[in-house]
Amino acid sequence: MNFVTFQFAFFFLFALVILSLGARTLRTQTFFLLGINIAFYAFAGVQFLPLLFLVAFINYLSAVLTNAHPLKKHGTRRFIIGAAVFAQILLLGFFKYYEFLVLSAEQVLESLGYKVSLIFLLPSVDILLPVGLSFYIFQGMSYAVDRYRDVNLKPLSYCNVLLFVSFFPTVLSGPIMRSNQFFPQLISDPVSPELNGDAEYKKMEKALINRDIAEGFTYILSGLFKKVVLASYLSEHIVRDVFQSPEFYSSETVFVAMYAYAMQIFCDFSGYTDLAIGIGRLMGIKIPQNFNAPYLATSVKEFWHRWHISLSTWLRDYVYFSLGGNRKGNKYVNLFLTMAIGGLWHGAHLRFLVWGMAHGAGLMVNHAFKQFLPGFSGSQFLNKPVIRACYSFFAWFLTFHFICVVWLFFRAESMELALAMLQKMFLFTSEGDGYPLLVLAAIFCAFAVQCVGKYSFNGFAFVLEKVWYPFKLVIITLFCAIIFKLGPDGVLPFIYFQF
Repeated sequence: MNFVTFQFAFFFLFALVILSLGARTLRTQTFFLLGINIAFYAFAGVQFLPLLFLVAFINYLSAVLTNAHPLKKHGTRRFIIGAAVFAQILLLGFFKYYEFLVLSAEQVLESLGYKVSLIFLLPSVDILLPVGLSFYIFQGMSYAVDRYRDVNLKPLSYCNVLLFVSFFPTVLSGPIMRSNQFFPQLISDPVSPELNGDAEYKKMEKALINRDIAEGFTYILSGLFKKVVLASYLSEHIVRDVFQSPEFYSSETVFVAMYAYAMQIFCDFSGYTDLAIGIGRLMGIKIPQNFNAPYLATSVKEFWHRWHISLSTWLRDYVYFSLGGNRKGNKYVNLFLTMAIGGLWHGAHLRFLVWGMAHGAGLMVNHAFKQFLPGFSGSQFLNKPVIRACYSFFAWFLTFHFICVVWLFFRAESMELALAMLQKMFLFTSEGDGYPLLVLAAIFCAFAVQCVGKYSFNGFAFVLEKVWYPFKLVIITLFCAIIFKLGPDGVLPFIYFQF
């Protein structure tokens, strides 16, 4: 179910009414929220519900069994968590790479002289792509691995694990939450009678609810603007056509399309995240931030501290550290392998692997620079404001263009098209079609969101928090109407729904 639909708006309104009326204790909150999660996922793909239940069960069972062997170095514990992780990687690999393996086998047989068609082994696309599979597997694995690493963390009931992995604002495309971020926000105990009748407590509770409402709707409006207006416009008016047939466009247009896609994927994915955070905030649950002005980064390392933060920290905590991190072997190899795995997570295509390896190489350069020139950034040479500003601008310019160029491999439908775009860009030819000038305005606006978005967000949320509730409704309705008026008739699915 797409967040940017009236169908979801009615569903969410119904969910809020159910939770506000029925979720008075932790038990009832778990019951109603779990039912809402399952209903939401059933709308997205009812045939995949057993898979969601299975992932939750694997992680629930893993935590219970590892808790039964409390000694950290117990070999049985390592076997249990290893089996749980392997089973989920197998599930993920089957659904994400099944088509790739079948087609590769067909090509191998053809190269050996056997013309055998294995197309009958390929089920429909709907079966090949379970919605949200990667995200709820990663979320479930984090729950199980955390309890394996810390014997003091007690296992939760199966219903609670299922509630965690199926939380409907994040189940389709994240952010990837951790159990210690989610469960403390649920109702713990009923309010004591003394506090329940206290006027100061009621005033404070009302202020917190009002702030959650104001910030929640501000996040939702921010996400709608990014997705419906900016991402949709850039996709429709330049990105889709140029990436499909770069040979028909001038070098300048291909350059602009590269920048446009960088802004499109930011607006699309951060827009989804804003919607998820806003929905969670209206339910009284704070979902962690996933983006922090990533295109202002001055290094690839800083970029990954700002882009898809929940995935980058997940890869760091559960892949990089598992490979040895900085302690075992070569940290540069571990960095490279971690990012290559992150690339392959996006799909079984060479272009995703190239994208991941390029970022791995960029991280290796960052770490090598700091290791072999540790005092350069703080040297007296850079203490002068003008030189420091020039250095920062050069670092930003280099980082930004590295990221934009590497995005070509992420977006292009094949390696051939990605290389064709690179070739067209650096031919510097004016032959070919141009682009609408409004595209430049959309790119500039998307970049400006990262520069001043935090300030405009805080200002709008402050105003919304202070105005009377009927005025809140008028303001929100007005902005929603403007956003959907500026957007196209039909809004494309979010980019990360396919991952």
